[in-house]
Amino acid sequence: MDPFLTAFNDMLVNAYQSICKVEELMLRNLSDSKLSLSEMHMLASIGKKRDADMTITDIAQDLDITPPSVTAMVKRLEKKGYIVKEKCGDDARRVNIALTTEGRRAEIAHRYYHRQMVRAITRDLTQQERDAIITGLTKMIAFMRTGIERFEAGKEDCK
Repeated sequence: MDPFLTAFNDMLVNAYQSICKVEELMLRNLSDSKLSLSEMHMLASIGKKRDADMTITDIAQDLDITPPSVTAMVKRLEKKGYIVKEKCGDDARRVNIALTTEGRRAEIAHRYYHRQMVRAITRDLTQQERDAIITGLTKMIAFMRTGIERFEAGKEDCK
């Protein structure tokens, strides 16, 4: 493989692993190891729509996971005291999910961590470097989305 491609691949792998590790450590510190990374991402999903009602279906669509997976995680997070379930007044079959004070605190801390990370990484970049990063990441995300669509359609070739 081309030396640039090898180095770039190594950097992507390292960046992914480092981001996951730092988030894991931040969570361990923030919640005394009470929250998993998946649970934190669910709190972040619920927290996105601050005052809007979030349902199991809304969360599943936002996180691109199945409603049964969301239901199981909602039960765990409710037991841990990070969320509450409330019946919808208009439709008894519908359940709204909301953050508790502790859930809101964790979600805010997580959001703060991400803001600080982005600021620290971009602080000394020139506008040209910022534009290049945005362009590169946009292309990477488009490639990943195409790969997801192909795999979900049953095609195994991710060219």
